[in-house]
Amino acid sequence: MNISEIETTTKVPPATRKSPVVLHAGDIEALETETFSHEQDAHVSWKTLISSPKTSTESLTVGIATCPPKRGSLPRHRHAQAECYHIISGKGVVVIDGEEHSVGAGSVVYIPGLAGHSVRNEHPVEELKWFYVFNANSFADIKYVFDS
Repeated sequence: MNISEIETTTKVPPATRKSPVVLHAGDIEALETETFSHEQDAHVSWKTLISSPKTSTESLTVGIATCPPKRGSLPRHRHAQAECYHIISGKGVVVIDGEEHSVGAGSVVYIPGLAGHSVRNEHPVEELKWFYVFNANSFADIKYVFDS
């Protein structure tokens, strides 16, 4: 299949196609660091890299999350969208539907939609950092439901 066949079968008018987005290290460093409100008892922060309307993109929401050493955690929660993690640095534990998985730099984790999951960093000095991807136009489309 060549590009013209793909364009014909997807039926996306050229005027509605999104533009490529390239973020460099300095761009990422300058992004706002986000956190959950304190009632979730989460010790995690993140930077949303790709998300409409911040970026001229659709279909994917991408970011980098960080849990600090010792107490870093993202409590058990769920959302409709499947999610994928790629561990950038550190070591930790990802719990999916009650099953613990040790992870470290280079690990890749797939979390099915609606699966209860959590993340914790148990390392005394190293932060746990991961790249995450959702099949969603915007981070605002992800509705986190935390367990009580």
